[in-house]
Amino acid sequence: MPEATERRSVRIGSPWTGASAWARMMTDGRLELELYDHSQEAEQSMGGDVAWIYVVEPAEIPRLLDLLGLQDETALLEAFARRFPHVHAVRDWLQRQQIPYTEQFDSQA
Repeated sequence: MPEATERRSVRIGSPWTGASAWARMMTDGRLELELYDHSQEAEQSMGGDVAWIYVVEPAEIPRLLDLLGLQDETALLEAFARRFPHVHAVRDWLQRQQIPYTEQFDSQA
C-alpha cells in the first residue's frame, strides 16, 4: 500500500513563537495535526527542530463534522484555523470530546 500523502492542508495557530502548525487531510482519509517547533528553545533543549503529529483515523471524521456542525473536510480544516487559537487547543478539544487520536513525536524534524 502506498504511503499516504497530503490531500489538503490549512495552516493553524501554534502555541508559541518559533513554531508552525497545520491541519491536513491525507489521501488515506486520516486527519493530521502537526506542530513543528523550530524555535531556539527546541534547539537548546532538544538539539534541533522537533515535531508532534496528532492523527485522527478516518472513521472519526464524520463525528468531528457532526460535533462542529460542518458538511465537509474543507470546512473542517478551516474551522480548526478559525475556531481554535492553536493546535494544542484542537488537541485538548479532541480529548474533551473523547475523539481517539494517536500522537507521534519526531525528535529530528
